[in-house]
Amino acid sequence: MEKLSAPAAATPIPPAAAVDGLRGAEQSPNTSPLPLQGIKVLDLSRVLAGPYCCSMLGELGAEVIKIERPERGDENRRWGGLWQGESLDYMSVNRNKRDLTVDIKTPAGQEIIRQIAARSDVLVENFLGGTLDELGLGYEALSKLNPRLIYCSISAYGSRGPLKDKPGYDGAVQAFSGHMAMTGEPEGGPVRTGASMVDMATGITAYAAILTAIAGRHVSGKGQRVSVSLLQTALALMGAHAATFLMTGEEPQRAGSGVSHLAPYGAFRTKDSYVVTGALNRETWCELCRILDRPDLVDDPRYANEQARVTNRKPLEATVTETFQTRTTAEWVSWFEQNDFVISPVNSLHDVLTHPQVHANEMVVTAEHEKVGPVKLVGVPMTFADWRLKPLRPPPMLGRHTDEVLGELGYTAEQIAAWRAERAI
Repeated sequence: MEKLSAPAAATPIPPAAAVDGLRGAEQSPNTSPLPLQGIKVLDLSRVLAGPYCCSMLGELGAEVIKIERPERGDENRRWGGLWQGESLDYMSVNRNKRDLTVDIKTPAGQEIIRQIAARSDVLVENFLGGTLDELGLGYEALSKLNPRLIYCSISAYGSRGPLKDKPGYDGAVQAFSGHMAMTGEPEGGPVRTGASMVDMATGITAYAAILTAIAGRHVSGKGQRVSVSLLQTALALMGAHAATFLMTGEEPQRAGSGVSHLAPYGAFRTKDSYVVTGALNRETWCELCRILDRPDLVDDPRYANEQARVTNRKPLEATVTETFQTRTTAEWVSWFEQNDFVISPVNSLHDVLTHPQVHANEMVVTAEHEKVGPVKLVGVPMTFADWRLKPLRPPPMLGRHTDEVLGELGYTAEQIAAWRAERAI
């Protein structure tokens, strides 16, 4: 997260003309209005967590205005695979937004942000602690302009404590939170999850926190400061692993594709690839032995109960793998499903993103990008009876809506041209 220096003394700027508010989100094809229509969101965040949160708010009907630095824009416009010169990393978390380029280190840029914040319901930011306060754009300053503003700050390590101002990103917090220590093969080193799981989950956490604050505003009539962090989300994702340590002091051990307190459980090699399955208790262990046609294992004293199976994990998993290698993945999946027992092939992205189950739940959607044409993206991870969700706007080009938004705020073409000459926008 970028640390900006405080600006020189601001030059007074005439206030923008009063307007009824910025234009609402585009209409949805649904017969019922989307639930967040009328909610206005100012997105000052970059990279993944904040942008993903705001993209989800936009898909549910909110109008989202994304602020980016002139010329360079969001860092992830230059990350990952480029499609016809545009970043797929950026596109994946920035649909449903209008885009405005503003240099918030300039007096003009700060005035623009204040004008938009005064008309917004929600502001989302992920600058280092204190940065926006130094620029006169912190919660205390903006809430005086707009007492109903919900100001959501996303940080790496939380809003309090000795590390509150420490920068961080997904991999660093996976390491700090204990996730990497328990991920990987038993004989190997720590491993980060392949996807930016903590970043993306923090976006969902921020989304939930903002909706909770909106509900609270219906009661109190006032906005509030909301803080979420990668660390808090990472710890919440630990589930029983953290609870077990807190109660017993036992550290979870790396267990590869499985978990340290269950066996057999994990990925097993078949004749041609891998499947994932497991036994969670005595009943499912006996059923697994029946399906595998290994009744000899049921009464083996080494595997008599959950703890015995964990203690003797290595010989048990070697025996189960030997059995799985007698058939192909497709054969095992078919047989297990006939017996109503949980199993899954280890899919590639091609396998899962072309699967009819994924498409039945509308998890692959298309947005029409003005430069590269149709862009396929992952859908919002929720389904509603009354609303059919799809991208309302494509991921924006840098600065695509600068003149449009500033015009709606009441600024003249001459003012906009002057600020562009000053590189404030």
